[in-house]
Amino acid sequence: MILSAPFAFLLLGLAVIVWGTKVVLDNAVVVARHHGVSDFFVGVVVLAIGSDLPELAVTVHAALKAVAGQDTAGLIIGNAIGSCFGQLGLVVGLGGLLGSLQLERARVVRHGGALLAATGLLALVGLDGTVDRWEGLLLVLAFAAYLYAVLREEELLNGRRANRANRTKPGEFRITAHWLRLVVGITLVVLSAELIVRMAMTLAVQWGVDQSYIGIAIVGIGTSLPEVVISIAAVLRRRVGMSVGNLIGSNVLDTLLPVGVASMMAPLGFDHDLLIFDLPMLASLTVLVLVFLLLRTGVRWPQAAVILAAYGSYLVSITRGL
Repeated sequence: MILSAPFAFLLLGLAVIVWGTKVVLDNAVVVARHHGVSDFFVGVVVLAIGSDLPELAVTVHAALKAVAGQDTAGLIIGNAIGSCFGQLGLVVGLGGLLGSLQLERARVVRHGGALLAATGLLALVGLDGTVDRWEGLLLVLAFAAYLYAVLREEELLNGRRANRANRTKPGEFRITAHWLRLVVGITLVVLSAELIVRMAMTLAVQWGVDQSYIGIAIVGIGTSLPEVVISIAAVLRRRVGMSVGNLIGSNVLDTLLPVGVASMMAPLGFDHDLLIFDLPMLASLTVLVLVFLLLRTGVRWPQAAVILAAYGSYLVSITRGL
């Protein structure tokens, strides 16, 4: 009976994720067409922020414990880094196996550069072993600046007049209904992912696994499930812009916002091993993905296999370090 209940919840969570993802994509496409914005913009702003709610929820909960005097820095920072690895390794890897991930070269350079800069900024604020409140504010402001740049880019690339010409207008009442369904779909995906994360956390604690490893390999992967299922479903539906936009937006957010918000609530200790191993590995995987995206063919199954192998090697290396 002890095993059957978690298994039943696992099946329920998987079923809800699949259905919720369909709701998200169906309505995201309608919203994008109505407002005259690109699939990439919807992926970066709407889907990335919405699907990143699990990471933010874990961060705030852990930060409240830190305020109360518990040491949760390893979980907070590990979760942020682990989520980035999961999204780069799983989303790009599986997406490339199932289809083809491509993006305009200019966008790869701009947003890839922003992603690498975010990783560098996180390493910079953690150099002294602590992320204080002012450094946390810097991370939050950096994310706000990135969002502003994304908005400006969308305006410049599409133009207001072109947007109006390309809009499909289902009517204000109907578009509001699509927005509500989009929010409901994201909520369902997030809540179902939370079920899976809670079971993984329970098992990890029972096994006595290290806190940082839980953050990187278990919570990081688990809280990335919304991005994984949404992005892969987008690839299968040939909405590649939404998939890559969701990936890049989520990684920029995960690199900057969780650690920034948590350290503004309570200063965080920054493990030296994360600086000398995990962040350089994350930067290397990011560069690898960006180089593949710059190829004329984009990321297909040969490149996807390399990305999955690199991600698997990282997981093996941190497992051996326990």
